[in-house]
Amino acid sequence: MIDVFADMRVKPYWWEAAPRRDEVAPELPSEVDVLIVGAGYSGLCTARVLAKAGHSVVICEKDFTGYGASTRNGGMLGPSFHTLGTRGLTAIYGEEHAHRMLMESVGFVDFVRDLVTEENISCDFQRTGRFRGAAKPKHYDVMARELEYQIKVTGIKGELVSKEDVRSEIGTDRFCGGIRYDVDAGVHPGKYHDGLVQVVREAGVILSPHTEVTNIKSSGTGYRVATSRGSLRAAQVAVCTNGYTGKITPWLRRRVIPIRSSIIATEELDTEVMQQVMPARRMYGDSRRVHAYYRPSPDGRRILFGGRTTSGDEPCRSAKQLRASMLDVFPALDRVQISHSWSGLIAYTFDHLPHLGQHNGLWFSMGYCGSGVARSSYFGTKLGYKMLGDAENGRTAYDALAMRAKPLYTGNPWFMPVVLEYHRLMDRIGF
Repeated sequence: MIDVFADMRVKPYWWEAAPRRDEVAPELPSEVDVLIVGAGYSGLCTARVLAKAGHSVVICEKDFTGYGASTRNGGMLGPSFHTLGTRGLTAIYGEEHAHRMLMESVGFVDFVRDLVTEENISCDFQRTGRFRGAAKPKHYDVMARELEYQIKVTGIKGELVSKEDVRSEIGTDRFCGGIRYDVDAGVHPGKYHDGLVQVVREAGVILSPHTEVTNIKSSGTGYRVATSRGSLRAAQVAVCTNGYTGKITPWLRRRVIPIRSSIIATEELDTEVMQQVMPARRMYGDSRRVHAYYRPSPDGRRILFGGRTTSGDEPCRSAKQLRASMLDVFPALDRVQISHSWSGLIAYTFDHLPHLGQHNGLWFSMGYCGSGVARSSYFGTKLGYKMLGDAENGRTAYDALAMRAKPLYTGNPWFMPVVLEYHRLMDRIGF
């Protein structure tokens, strides 16, 4: 029997081309205009705006630079339409507000495209489109109604794909049709993160790895910030920690649900195999309850397959769960070796929407609900403009949304394994 995990590396595939490096943290200044907690896409994009406007900025990162989800994600960019559907969003927020949020969402991918072009960031940005498979006939019917409404409201380009035409998009008989969007894209997330790091450093930002923020205390017109490497004063503080939000910001911690998302990468595949399983080379997803996302690697030689697992931070166990999910879609990959397995924390909110703004003086942007590559870049930039007092460039349709908590929830998602097992069971029995 073949051991498909025999040579598996427990690290992100992305770190092969964009390796993480040992870093010596610089000396912290005694004062700074802005201190940012978290060196992911959000923090870097916030810093980019502020530093280019002439502000002194320090970013404190608890671990090494690029430790978190910004270099661990699937590198997939899309408009990230709301979980409840466009009609559900309209029912909650009203037609005008919902339509503004939907229209803004369609522009997320173009925003990242323009950013990497402006900053000359080489990160394998590819406008691939996306195919989402309907696991059941009723899902296809829902997709048809959603697409009709999305086109009416936003003008987005998309088409229904019949069951008979599914294999022009993806090499499987698992789906009862699906939907194809043209707007979606892919990037190499490690290269994208490294590019943003270079941009902010060139703009004068002090990026301090291995510097855990341990306390933020209001002091006069600013803040006294204590870290594992000393303290400093900051006129403004922004918290951009998303799935890694800690106890130093309990108000935010009660409002985000950290969820572990895991990914596996296959060995390099023959061109014929890649053409068989992913003929259109798109970004992919499906309507199964246990959400999965998958794509070709930027060089088109591997398949990266991700989703939620119930094994926590255990790459070997999660690799087995993800491989089972992958074989449900691609039975032909049964003998393919798994080369990498890794995971990272994303953050959901109770209303399934991203949030940014200010609470008791502290700025924040987080809660990207599994669509963080484009959303964090966009909202991090918006946050930077808000902190500058630039109301026009900082304005977004997502302003002033109440970021709600739930009674008794303090930031520990103890219930998630039970929820995932329930949905996995429902997928197995066909509900």
